[in-house]
Amino acid sequence: MEDMYNQVRSCFANDMDLTDLFDSEAIIWIDWREYDEDVVHYFNDMMDEPIDIKTVSNGKAYGDDIVLQKGDKELQIPYGDEQDRDVTIKYFNDLVKPDYEVRWFTESLGNDTLGFTVLSGAEWAKLDDEFGADTVRYYFEPIDFESDMFNLGMDEVFALLALRENSEGVNTQFSTQLDWIRIINKEKTLAEQKENGQIDLKQYMVAKKELQQSKDDFIAAHGPMK
Repeated sequence: MEDMYNQVRSCFANDMDLTDLFDSEAIIWIDWREYDEDVVHYFNDMMDEPIDIKTVSNGKAYGDDIVLQKGDKELQIPYGDEQDRDVTIKYFNDLVKPDYEVRWFTESLGNDTLGFTVLSGAEWAKLDDEFGADTVRYYFEPIDFESDMFNLGMDEVFALLALRENSEGVNTQFSTQLDWIRIINKEKTLAEQKENGQIDLKQYMVAKKELQQSKDDFIAAHGPMK
């Protein structure tokens, strides 16, 4: 993994051009139609201590489920009616942290094929310390359970692309916009759950109040978003 860390670091240190990083071994390219089991294997191959992977039958149309095991921790990735690249990536990342961490290479935004990098948690921390967490995040976005990557709407993708194109150098606006999109998407999901009868009125009102507080806190910190 040291070679991959050095390649990423070289890019931040201006020893490697960003376009060269695209073709380096540090970036894993994943197509939106990729088999989810292959996605897991791609990430696993980048780690010095790969995790165990198996599949189990579930009787669903999409095929077998993926089970990840790290030490005494075992996780069956919880898909819905179909397998989903974002779900696979998020649950894999959560299981391997803090020893390793998958991040989204956001220069690939807007493509059907997205780039990702796996480094150790300690290596990401070293990059943050040396070059600044905002700078690192601008190019390598951390992933959590609220992240949207392949599942970003096209309007959101175009807005983020325009923000990157119009910005002068690295700034925090891109990451801030992503955080705002997360809140808006949670609102959409909540409305759909209410409309589909997945939650009752009381649950909806409690969740809506919490979301409104999140929006108010965000606007107080960053100002209104377009």
